[in-house]
Amino acid sequence: MKNPKMIIFDVDGLLLNTEFLWRKAWKDVAAKYGVPKFGEVFGKVVGISGSDVERVLNNELSDVENRMELLDIARSVGTEYLENDIELMPGVNELLDVLENKNIRKAVATTTSRDATIKRLTKLGLINRFEYILCGDEVTKRKPNPEIYQKVLKAINCDPNQVMVLEDTGYGVQAAHDAGIQVVMVPSINAPTDTDIENASYIKKSLYEVISMLEA
Repeated sequence: MKNPKMIIFDVDGLLLNTEFLWRKAWKDVAAKYGVPKFGEVFGKVVGISGSDVERVLNNELSDVENRMELLDIARSVGTEYLENDIELMPGVNELLDVLENKNIRKAVATTTSRDATIKRLTKLGLINRFEYILCGDEVTKRKPNPEIYQKVLKAINCDPNQVMVLEDTGYGVQAAHDAGIQVVMVPSINAPTDTDIENASYIKKSLYEVISMLEA
């Protein structure tokens, strides 16, 4: 799709460096409490939240008795990191400028709660650059379920064939793909899997490569 009429953005790891701050929190907690496996399992929870994270921990760290305590500590440490060190991912403002120059509409679909999303996008000056924002606490089922993208399409009244999604995780790629939307993956923490490669229309190393694709 050379000129989509709408681009829907994921937030964590795509617009903001939150995934990297969460990874640091998990690794710091793992080191402090001497449970290296806790830090290593972070890659399996990138892109999910809430009870889904707890389910992964129960599956992967069943032999670690204090796994939920470590999770609570990591969430506290990570929240502090996000308060102090949150930044835009490289190329965000440049890409938004290009889209505005091309009159391409912009929306957000994120697993994160509305309160946290609005706070972070406001802090980094992005809140007024999107016409529609849908968050994880406003859907019944979270990514990789396609519900969030289906609801965005309905709200913005846009043909899915004229929409492009930008995602950094396999969960998000799966959700967009299953909603029938072309998705471009810009991986953050995890390299794309074979399934990601199959589901994504393109895989780009950065948002700068997305800009080049749109301007080609």
